[in-house]
Amino acid sequence: MEPETIIDKWVIFNDKYKTIWMYIILISVGIASTVADWMVGIFSLSDFIFGFILICLIISNNYRITVKQIIGILILLGILSANIVVNYYNNDLFVLKTGIAALIKVAYYAVVLVGCYNLIKNRKQEKRLLKIINVIAILVSIIGIYITLAIYLNGKLPYEFFWKFTRTDATSYLYDGIEHLYRTRSIFSEPSYLGYYLNIVLGMNYFNKWDIKINKYISLFITVTIILTFSYSSIAVMLVIQVLHFFTLTNLKKIRFNWFYLLCLIALIIVISLFWDIIQVTIIDRTMSILDGTDYSTRGRLLESWQYVNHEHIFMGNGIGHTPSIWNIYAYILSDVGLIVFLLFCLLTIFIVVSNAKLGILFICLNFQKGGYLSPEFWLFLLMIVIFMGNGYFKKDKVGIFNKIN
Repeated sequence: MEPETIIDKWVIFNDKYKTIWMYIILISVGIASTVADWMVGIFSLSDFIFGFILICLIISNNYRITVKQIIGILILLGILSANIVVNYYNNDLFVLKTGIAALIKVAYYAVVLVGCYNLIKNRKQEKRLLKIINVIAILVSIIGIYITLAIYLNGKLPYEFFWKFTRTDATSYLYDGIEHLYRTRSIFSEPSYLGYYLNIVLGMNYFNKWDIKINKYISLFITVTIILTFSYSSIAVMLVIQVLHFFTLTNLKKIRFNWFYLLCLIALIIVISLFWDIIQVTIIDRTMSILDGTDYSTRGRLLESWQYVNHEHIFMGNGIGHTPSIWNIYAYILSDVGLIVFLLFCLLTIFIVVSNAKLGILFICLNFQKGGYLSPEFWLFLLMIVIFMGNGYFKKDKVGIFNKIN
């Protein structure tokens, strides 16, 4: 009998504690979704957590990647590299250092999240992941409500330590137009970013194709927290999610009397009656300004985001990482990297819609709510989409660091 090598012993050790490794990695993925606004120098805390996840995947013998995935990543990086070269020689405003930094970011996020995807799919961890992100979402919501209450109590409760690595200015939580109306933002830098995150969790709860059921009171609490952000875009997306969940033709045929929904309706009527003045300003007046075209935020998402598209160089764009911050990811990609990558992203959107129509609609809505395709939040959102949309793509032909443990 041949003696065991160090690698053999390490593989056996990791297999023995594979459940612990799994929890470490899944919890890290869940936490990374919540601290993207926490800045440590020029990097977000999520960037460091991604590195931690990659190290855990490798040393626990859990990193797997398919040949097709490798080819797909190389094709994407090849297209982006070609875009950088073309912009370098033809665009006087292009900064090579910025372009290379953005390319490294894309490669880094793709390599880490493909490894996470394969681990979760191979080990059938979709249910465990969804439960973990819901627990984290509830904790984030509780922290957010606590911070809002602490602000209303004028400093009688400590809360500033939650914002050590993000914004602390009053404009980040005050509602413009109403005195002493504070918006819940929790550990995020803006209320709309909290709403963006919670809408992702809510959408996964309702529309996952793995028949994973999350307690309805958890989804209700997440919904209430989204409302407390007083973010029009977040509330609008939340309403789209709720409509898709409750009022599809299939569900209409199955409607039965339910005390829970009746209580929710009664509670909604009471809340509307008590807080009508706030609703008037935050929702009704805002809706009217959108309809008459005077709302800057909506114009920015739907129209003005496209102003940075380089019509003279539509195929090469402004260069990756060179478009100013805008809300609309579709406009962001077309402005930054041109028509080819934009069409590829549109094909990805169609693929998601075909695989899971409701998650596809959510994907489109949230891509208009928050921009930043080079941010960790977007890549984590994409990971959640491809995990829970129900398509079983890329299951075979894995390439691993060590191959004795499947």
